[in-house]
Amino acid sequence: MLRRVHGFAAFRAIFLGVWASVVALVSSANASFSSCQSIIDPMKRLACYDKAANATRPSGKTVPVSPLEGPPSNAIPKLAAKVLTPVQSGPRFWFEVEGGIYGFSKNVPVIAATAPPATTGPTFIPTSPGFIGLFTESTVTNPLVTGASADFGGGGSYRMGYWLDPERTMAVDGSLFFVQGRSQFSPAPTTVTTSSFINTTPDVFVGLFNDTTTTLSSGAITDQLYGGDVNFRMKTPYFANLSNFDVMVGIRDVAFDEELTASFNSMFSRTFPTALGLPPPVDFNNSSSSAGSFRIWNNFIGPQIGFDAEQHWGRFWIDSENKVAVGATFEQVFVSGSTVSSTTPTRTLILAGIPLMVNAGTPPVTTSAGVPPSFGLFTQGDRSKAAFAAVPSGTIKVGYDIIPDTLSLTLAYSYLYMSSVGRVGDQISSPSGIAQSSFFAQGVTVGVKDKF
Repeated sequence: MLRRVHGFAAFRAIFLGVWASVVALVSSANASFSSCQSIIDPMKRLACYDKAANATRPSGKTVPVSPLEGPPSNAIPKLAAKVLTPVQSGPRFWFEVEGGIYGFSKNVPVIAATAPPATTGPTFIPTSPGFIGLFTESTVTNPLVTGASADFGGGGSYRMGYWLDPERTMAVDGSLFFVQGRSQFSPAPTTVTTSSFINTTPDVFVGLFNDTTTTLSSGAITDQLYGGDVNFRMKTPYFANLSNFDVMVGIRDVAFDEELTASFNSMFSRTFPTALGLPPPVDFNNSSSSAGSFRIWNNFIGPQIGFDAEQHWGRFWIDSENKVAVGATFEQVFVSGSTVSSTTPTRTLILAGIPLMVNAGTPPVTTSAGVPPSFGLFTQGDRSKAAFAAVPSGTIKVGYDIIPDTLSLTLAYSYLYMSSVGRVGDQISSPSGIAQSSFFAQGVTVGVKDKF
């Protein structure tokens, strides 16, 4: 019994000793953890906790890392995801309107070139013995009559477009334009006088009659240039630090319509010297009035390519657009007009065996015909033709933004060239078909550009 008591006391003493060691160790660890909480630097505080934990674990053991205590000190921190802002889209529609003055290349038509009748004589007259013959002498005043082509005109253009994407890298655009020039002319009259004599002796001439033809002409020439184009454009990498550089491909249509309208009034008179003693009436007059329209219409259509370059300096900017089209020009000539004539009936009177045509003493006879006046060979009528042509065009424009990227004022110079067209002045002397020429127009305009 006594031995059993002594064994229990020994066991109790051992248990109390182990328990005191554990309590001392835990108290020391708690004291270490408490001291780590006062460390501000998170990395140093984490190292303190790690040291305290190592002090409490058995030798040779590693403490597992709790997932709740955060990543280890050497973990790579996650980078914050970058938030992409949406593309800032500007105005996608634009509209331009311009107006100004234009100049045209001249094409002056010669509407009348009168050559005097040939001077003849003496011409033998078999029925008048004793006379050497008939002799004529002619003069002409203002033999050349020309029209004045239109060299200035006015007009305007419209252009609009739409960017297909918010970044404004692709777009479709189109334009319409109309230009008209007009000139009027009223040249001095052309007068042809032919005097007829009878040659009695080599040195003696007796006047028989005088024929005088006076022609008054007036008219106008109208030039109309109009058309349009449609293009697809695409922004390309910048060139030479330009703000914008676009290339384009499309189709162009250009019509050039030139018309000559003119009128002629011609008066013919024959007078006899009173010294001849012819019984009246002998003098007489004939007249003719005519008006005509001579129009040539050229219509070009073909594909085109080009580019547009733009540079900005604050609110000021400059833009250069250049295009070239190749295709076919379809040409047509239209002729119309009428002529009214008044003719005095005549009879033949014999004077010393010389037959003379004199007034018959009856009223004049009026006739009309649906034919135009004879402007060279223009009366050969309507005709048509197709020809290959190139049409380069371009614009240099200076602008100022009243409202940035919204509203601008512009000042521009533009040009257009057609390599093969038919013009009125060339057709008057054209023996057949349609004679070819070229046409150049240029203008200075002011305008407004709106983006929305």
